[in-house]
Amino acid sequence: MRDLKQFILNLIAIFSFILYGLGIYLHVAILGEEWGNIAVDFAIQVVGPVAGVLLVVIFGALFLLITFYLQKLRITNVLLCWFWIFSLYQCAINSFLQFSGLPDEPINQFFKFLLPTFWYPAKEIVFLIISLLLTYLWVKKITKTDFKQMDIVLIALASFVLVGGTVISQLLLMT
Repeated sequence: MRDLKQFILNLIAIFSFILYGLGIYLHVAILGEEWGNIAVDFAIQVVGPVAGVLLVVIFGALFLLITFYLQKLRITNVLLCWFWIFSLYQCAINSFLQFSGLPDEPINQFFKFLLPTFWYPAKEIVFLIISLLLTYLWVKKITKTDFKQMDIVLIALASFVLVGGTVISQLLLMT
């Protein structure tokens, strides 16, 4: 039963990648604007908007499924699911709002007001903190297991990569 719950969590996260991909396509191919992530921009520049977006979606989905099926990465998988659910659904909503001509980026605007020069990494750090709390609750309430030392190391590494990747992406886009 808990495997089914975690598989459903993965499906929700994979759907966030699909909506994220649609949002990127609307933003880049239809509105003619650059996307704000260096890896996504690179994929689009190398293989074009459709294939670039498909690469992003497929890579994200495969990465989640690999971490789901590898038993030693199951708790890290939960963290990634929660993080990407918050981060990618938020990005997709912003894209759809902007494409519809509605005021967009309500969450981004909040962080831009608080921290004008560090808003994007700050937002991702908040999403990460929420994801860490939800992962902790998931492990305790759903899987009813304890964290092993390896789980903590992998979660710390994943957290560093998630936030570090955002910071690096923003720094590269500013240059």
